[in-house]
Amino acid sequence: GYMPQDYRMVNATLRENLLMGLGAVGDDALLEAAKMTGLSSVIATHPKGLDLVINEGGRGLSGGQRGLVGMTRLLLSKPCIMLLDEPTASLDQTTESLVMAAVLRQQVPDSILILVTHRLQLLSAVQRVIVMAQGRIVIDGPTAEVVEKLTSKRPAPVGVKTPAPVE
Repeated sequence: GYMPQDYRMVNATLRENLLMGLGAVGDDALLEAAKMTGLSSVIATHPKGLDLVINEGGRGLSGGQRGLVGMTRLLLSKPCIMLLDEPTASLDQTTESLVMAAVLRQQVPDSILILVTHRLQLLSAVQRVIVMAQGRIVIDGPTAEVVEKLTSKRPAPVGVKTPAPVE
């Protein structure tokens, strides 16, 4: 399953956008997946609910709402391999936590999660991190080691002097 950074939809209802090509998925399963991602609040607050008409590309929904539709659809498809490209870029921290918890709950022993992100807080979801720059691998290793390398290389904020080492 692939989740692009900018999830696009077709001119159809929300239900049709969520279920297109997935076969027989009932409303109970759909609403359970929507609850796991937080999309249920969008469904509950709109008078048409799942029958909300979505314009081509997802116009009329915010970037975060489009992302929630994409993540809900991904969870419904239950892929054994997930490639998520900046999956929470348009979400607040609370919703990001909810979505990532849902993704991690769906992982089974043989599943694979590939996460493309600039957000260090998402790296706890993976066991290995590969850092790329200008099309090349610059760091590759276990998450804790790579995060340590990344955070130790960060410069001090502008205007903040780093203390001199104590001798």
